[in-house]
Amino acid sequence: MNDLTRYRLLAEVAVPPAAKLLYSYLLDRAGGRNGVVQLSSRRLAAEVGLSPSAVRRNLHRLLQNGLIQLTARYSVEGIRLTNQITLL
Repeated sequence: MNDLTRYRLLAEVAVPPAAKLLYSYLLDRAGGRNGVVQLSSRRLAAEVGLSPSAVRRNLHRLLQNGLIQLTARYSVEGIRLTNQITLL
């Protein structure tokens, strides 16, 4: 996805600037739309420069707007792993 396409996509989304920043970062990490990212909210917070609670709040906003899908992941032993974030 080139920068102009990304800017147009982000301009159309009715979410706060922090959610747009997070979505743009996820687009880069996933390699564009329909990509997948597996990062914890703590790691995302450190890499984007937001607090972990702000990351969780803005992930929820992106989820509500149909921009991402969150899928819980578990190990074979049943231990909770980081969520899988799929960009739509």
